[in-house]
Amino acid sequence: MAPSLPTTADFPCDCVVSITPPPAGTDLTHAILLLHGIGDRIDPFTILATRMNLPRAVIIALQAPKPMPFDLGGFQWGNDIVFSKDLTSASGSSDDDEILSPDAEFSTSRKFLGDIIEQVLEKKCGFIAAKNVILWGYGQGGMAALDIAACRMNLCSVISVGGWLPSCVRAREIIDLPRTTSVLLCGGETNSNITDERVKQAEEIFKECRRLKFPMKGDFMPRNKEEISPILRFLLRILIPDELEKRGYT
Repeated sequence: MAPSLPTTADFPCDCVVSITPPPAGTDLTHAILLLHGIGDRIDPFTILATRMNLPRAVIIALQAPKPMPFDLGGFQWGNDIVFSKDLTSASGSSDDDEILSPDAEFSTSRKFLGDIIEQVLEKKCGFIAAKNVILWGYGQGGMAALDIAACRMNLCSVISVGGWLPSCVRAREIIDLPRTTSVLLCGGETNSNITDERVKQAEEIFKECRRLKFPMKGDFMPRNKEEISPILRFLLRILIPDELEKRGYT
């Protein structure tokens, strides 16, 4: 039986969510959850969802469950804020500067996302997490996606832009390895948080892990067709593998 389209009424009342259905005339087979970065809200990802217009996928932008402290504004996926030195120079700070780090404990978001996937997408709507639920996160949102895929459940796929496997996740503590989630780690060609070491750490946990380098300095969401096309090809191989050539993605 095909999954049903979720509505805002299916989600917990305290969950801030926007839902973009698939184009008219296409079957619904997958759910894509969009997770914003630290200190942000769902608004930019809601716009992204409407622009992508992906076949066979409902695109759900979720707002992180925890507000930033100290009136900083926005929301976070980590249990608390963490300051650390920038070891990759991705922020452009000096070696001695401590910056707001996306790396944190993720038990709160792990439960939040896990409950949404299990109670809403699987139980109410008929999706199967390991078969047709995809998480796409930016920065800390990508880290939250990798965390739940490593520690709680297998997913169809995770796309992380500028977010790496959190330091709280250790391969030796995970029983069921390798995890079957297909992972795409994205970052800039230079000054990126997606380092060789962090890619290797993800490869130790996930059966399939690919790296994508954007032609940019630093880690940002794709800004043009050239940058987003590889991600769209990755998604379309999942959503409509037999129609890629027809749509010009070869």
